[in-house]
Amino acid sequence: MAVVVKKIPVNGGRFLALLILAGDDQHRLNPDTIAEINNALDEVETDKSMSALVTTNEGKFYSNGLDFDFLRANPDKHTHLIVVFQKLLQRILCFPIPTIAAVCGHAAAGGCMIALAHDFRYMRSDRGFIMLNEVEIKLPFTPGMNAIIKSKLPVHTYHEAVLTAHRYVGKTAAVAGVVHMACSDIDSTRDAAMNKASELASKNYDRGVYKALKDEMFKVEVQELLHGKLDGVAESLARASKL
Repeated sequence: MAVVVKKIPVNGGRFLALLILAGDDQHRLNPDTIAEINNALDEVETDKSMSALVTTNEGKFYSNGLDFDFLRANPDKHTHLIVVFQKLLQRILCFPIPTIAAVCGHAAAGGCMIALAHDFRYMRSDRGFIMLNEVEIKLPFTPGMNAIIKSKLPVHTYHEAVLTAHRYVGKTAAVAGVVHMACSDIDSTRDAAMNKASELASKNYDRGVYKALKDEMFKVEVQELLHGKLDGVAESLARASKL
């Protein structure tokens, strides 16, 4: 997976960052791909002229979650992968500018969590689904994963998504509150996300205040993501990676 950042001008002399998970693969998450995303986020955070962030994807997948090929090949790094993954979730959750996910492909498991960590989510309706399928792959959530999911979904959707691995397409995801808007196709999804980002970027919110608000809003979730217990994680991942 390659990660590309484009700088897009918006009203008021500001810019938004368009972060693209590039290529036709499944955009699986392992320490290397997570590092690529973090490097791109570093670029955005360093450039103070960027006032909003849109993430999107090329190919059929926004992200298909954790990289099970990596897990099978590296049985000693299972807990490490969860640690760096949860740090990424926390970083997106409390990023100092508005964040918008333009989900233009399948977003499953960890990929769904990445989308949920954003402030706003848009999804195409013509193809693709978003889901939490951990119950099907026999992989319990960590306290941090559960906390971020629970904070972003309505109660009834949280129960359905977690306990049934329901596959939401664009329209049903919008009705269920998983995403904020369903759009007709890939172009309209990206356009809607970019328009929302442009609107927010033009306001040029103070980064320190914006991050402080998120840190307080998600105080419990951040605590669980960064310091929650990871008992049994390695064993659970080893079992799931063999399915």
